[in-house]
Amino acid sequence: MKSKVIAISAISAGFIAIFLTIGAYFSIFDLVSVVIASVFVLLPTYYNSYAGSVLAFLAGGIIAFIFSSFNIMSIVFPSYIAFFGVYPIIKCKMAEKNFNKIAGLLIGLVWCVAICFGIYFYYTEIMGQPFSDLPEFILNYILFFVALAGVVFYFLFDRFIVLSKLIIDRYLGKILKK
Repeated sequence: MKSKVIAISAISAGFIAIFLTIGAYFSIFDLVSVVIASVFVLLPTYYNSYAGSVLAFLAGGIIAFIFSSFNIMSIVFPSYIAFFGVYPIIKCKMAEKNFNKIAGLLIGLVWCVAICFGIYFYYTEIMGQPFSDLPEFILNYILFFVALAGVVFYFLFDRFIVLSKLIIDRYLGKILKK
């Protein structure tokens, strides 16, 4: 690996660790911080280094886990490891290899809905937070609404990743040399 890739991977891992640690300590920012951390996974892809992105993904997650005092009860780490940290890398790799767009869409959609169900069951079963404040109609069909929220979130997150990649490439192109 070139020194430029190692340096940008280290910077990326540092930002990932900062945002994941903030999310682990402040539960109001847990999912927002994971989404922001997923942008920094994309920094090494400026040099087309997917190994650097994986390195930043792993190093940032491990550093944040240590700094959060091994907080296994936070939703930050399972959601980051299962979807938010890995999906941007896979999305960029699929775009580079001209992977079938419909197959990529279906795989990502099913993956995101499964993660939304996991987050829902985490909050209800492990954290014990009931959604009793919701109207009766929503409570009767809560799993349908979780799936619908997962579909909507997937399309928003997918566009967010694509736009983030374009912005990163544009601004890093002005700052750094390839």
